[in-house]
Amino acid sequence: MDLELVMCLAGNLFGIYIISRFFSIFFETEGSEKRKWLRFFCYAFYYAFNSMVSFYFHGPPPFIILSNVFGCLLVSWSYKGSWKHRLCAVTLILAVGIVCEDAVYYYLRNLHIEYLRIICVLVTNFLSFMIVLLLQKAIDLRHGKEFTFLEWVAVIVIPVCSLLISIAVLDECKDEITVVIGGLSMILINVLLFFLLDRIQEMYRSQLSFALLEQQNQAYESQMDLLRDSEEKISALRHDLKNHFFVLNQLAEQNQCEEIVRYIQELQTLDEGQTQMASTGNPVIDGFVNLKLNEAAALSADIKTELNISENMPIAAKDLIIILGNLLDNALRALSLCDTGRKLLTIRMSQERGILLIEVTNSYNGTIHKVGTALRTTKAKKDGHGIGLKNVQRVVDEYHGQMEIDYTEDLFSVRLVVFL
Repeated sequence: MDLELVMCLAGNLFGIYIISRFFSIFFETEGSEKRKWLRFFCYAFYYAFNSMVSFYFHGPPPFIILSNVFGCLLVSWSYKGSWKHRLCAVTLILAVGIVCEDAVYYYLRNLHIEYLRIICVLVTNFLSFMIVLLLQKAIDLRHGKEFTFLEWVAVIVIPVCSLLISIAVLDECKDEITVVIGGLSMILINVLLFFLLDRIQEMYRSQLSFALLEQQNQAYESQMDLLRDSEEKISALRHDLKNHFFVLNQLAEQNQCEEIVRYIQELQTLDEGQTQMASTGNPVIDGFVNLKLNEAAALSADIKTELNISENMPIAAKDLIIILGNLLDNALRALSLCDTGRKLLTIRMSQERGILLIEVTNSYNGTIHKVGTALRTTKAKKDGHGIGLKNVQRVVDEYHGQMEIDYTEDLFSVRLVVFL
């Protein structure tokens, strides 16, 4: 068995995997079963054709480049997108591959590597893999996705360590079979590790979506409770209205004004409990705002609302929950830390000519925590927190809007402009 050929075929398969990850950045990977099978066969044909040209027939470099161009174009055809989009993606991935391969070959040749072809295939793939992973993370970050520091470390450290092991360790091996087994093992480790990282990220995003859905459902439930409570109170008041008028009439005939006032005050207590402070007709906004403002009322805050919006706004409910949830949660936390003085919470929302304006102003204790120009959380447990305003900014950016933060000695204000 030609061990060098086995290693080259495995490296070529890893290269196909790298191309598939690269194309997943530029194209939607979802689709019908027919399209998925078509994509699989396109990748399989590309791998077989390119492997024969490169390793079996030992084609000249120009012919190998042409086979890669043909294969990448064929694979890109299995994705949905314009031809301009496909050509840009194919040109970029081929440019990355050619530059990495040439740079690695000339560098390793100067080091007088013994197993030059095997190690060149490994190092080229690991370098290309790292570049594609970094590009993927950078684009995801631009789209508002959050990544931990450890994820960035993994993207850089794992391929770089594999690259260094290929150069420094495998070349010191005494036989070719050890080099091949070591190379195959590192390829497998890279693929499995990043496959697991992808699954973990998907689980995290699913949990985040579930948490947002729970908040949305909580808003609906809160609004339904308020409506049900109001309906029950109105029904009870209507049922007893005749008796209340009779008692008030008797007290009036006896000129007992103080008793009349006291009785009316007792009737007013029937409306205690949760108050419907928002009634825009939009169930998400009404439910969520009423829920949070009743929490503010429990903190003895002076609440003001100005909500002039339509029932059906062209903005996703989850985005509204992210904006209102983070702003109002931050405001409630600040109000809870106010020990003295007047507590104020104002929320303004208005919609006009395709623009949504949101402003939340609240009292706070005058302490602002900053890291550079960014505001830092005031929670005692900071791990996993402090990204509320970042999430709001991300949603605002998605709608090409703007966010402004302003504060005085006792008032903190966030103003948003969102283009619908």
